[in-house]
Amino acid sequence: MKSSKYALKLSYLASFFILLSGGVNAVELYDREQANEKLTPILSALKNGIKKHDVSMFEEYVLFPLNISYEEAYVTADGKIKLKTEKIQQASELQKRFNDIFTPTVINLIDCLTPEIMTYDRYRGFDAAYGGIWFYDVIFDDTGKRTFALSSISKNKSSTAKWVKEHYNKNMIHPTSITDSVD
Repeated sequence: MKSSKYALKLSYLASFFILLSGGVNAVELYDREQANEKLTPILSALKNGIKKHDVSMFEEYVLFPLNISYEEAYVTADGKIKLKTEKIQQASELQKRFNDIFTPTVINLIDCLTPEIMTYDRYRGFDAAYGGIWFYDVIFDDTGKRTFALSSISKNKSSTAKWVKEHYNKNMIHPTSITDSVD
């Protein structure tokens, strides 16, 4: 009787590991090179759309609601300090608020982005500027399309400017630059 209980427990355990391994492999994870190749055209679309002030050029690569965080902090009812945040629900709202969201600091950040200088986490996606911008690896429920999608932008000027200064190559010509020269 003991051996049949042991066999039953062992079969449950084996079933659990089979189910677990199936779930883990349900979505293939990209290695760094594959991920870089997938993100490059998305960054190009984003930069071109910003240059032309046209969200429609990159809206298919935005995960709505798009998270926007600010430098301003507030204290919650339970005494925790949190940053002010908001969510942009759709592309038309992002277009209306274009100049408010895509400030010169954010534009400079996007301007210098390449997959090679961004941090890549194969389970989450790409980020830069100390988490100031995130591109998550997502599968869209409505279409089944898998891509990296812009999911978060921070308007924190000080940390973003510090990161940009460390990564901005002044000799490059950037497609989203507001002027032809970089200060």
